[in-house]
Amino acid sequence: MFGFTRKTDYALVALVGLAEPPVKEADQQSARQIAERFDLPLPALMGILKCLMGVGLVRSTRGPRGGYSLARKPADISVNDVVSAIEGPVSVTNCCNASATRGARVPGDGSTHCRIQGRCPISISVRGLNRQIGDYLSHVTLADLMRNDGRPFASSEPTSLHPASGSLKEEAQ
Repeated sequence: MFGFTRKTDYALVALVGLAEPPVKEADQQSARQIAERFDLPLPALMGILKCLMGVGLVRSTRGPRGGYSLARKPADISVNDVVSAIEGPVSVTNCCNASATRGARVPGDGSTHCRIQGRCPISISVRGLNRQIGDYLSHVTLADLMRNDGRPFASSEPTSLHPASGSLKEEAQ
């Protein structure tokens, strides 16, 4: 199955929660408030918020009136920003993962690279697909998610991969 990890899901929920505080006057929310509001496990949420702070998506303020807030406007935070912060760059297969080509272990077989990388019949297409998914997630923002109305995301145009050239072309529909 292809999907967000639970950590990424929690991160998106927490960020939208920070964008829409329960009390509009409250600029900051504590990790505990966010966890209780959305029934998220506090230890996991604290790690996620620390990670999001590290990449500049969230800021924190210490003290009795402190807490967390967004570091940018919801329209300026893409889903790809969040996925990359929590999971690393989008990678639909190991050959799309830059670390797999730099000697990192490939899950499953214990090797340091893909066994068929040099003769793979789908590598160009899969890399194009990976690029499309990353591009799509870069165009969907927290502001889009906050609408929560089921409408398509206006900023995300459908594209298709033309494997022969390995380039992306707009679909004529």
